[in-house]
Amino acid sequence: MPSRILVPFNDTEPARDALAHAFELFPDGEFVVMSVADTTSLPYIPNTADDADPSAERHELLDDAANQLAAAEAIADEHGVDIDTRTRTGTPAQEILSVAERDAVDHVVIGSHGRSGVARLLLGSVDEVVVRHSPVPVTTVR
Repeated sequence: MPSRILVPFNDTEPARDALAHAFELFPDGEFVVMSVADTTSLPYIPNTADDADPSAERHELLDDAANQLAAAEAIADEHGVDIDTRTRTGTPAQEILSVAERDAVDHVVIGSHGRSGVARLLLGSVDEVVVRHSPVPVTTVR
């Protein structure tokens, strides 16, 4: 039975490298490529003095996720691989872990920016949280 591989994808260079590496590492794998619309930046209580529509911000995040998955599909086409794409909303690390736990995934391949020091403290590290808490093996690609 082929392995089911989860590849979180945000159309950054590390994510593109991770996707290509996953195709090489698991030539017979079934690939689930997911994009997370990070809603942590959205306000919980809209500012009534602001004319901005909070649902418009959410739609913009979902449009970005759709564009990211379109880029992943183009990469998959270049490699001659079929992928299953998914969009989730929420906190990226939590959503990745949720899919890894619930969707019978055998392995996660995730890109890493390789940040350290202050940048890592300020910007966080989704890949580090995934590595520490994943119920399945994780390969990080820099």
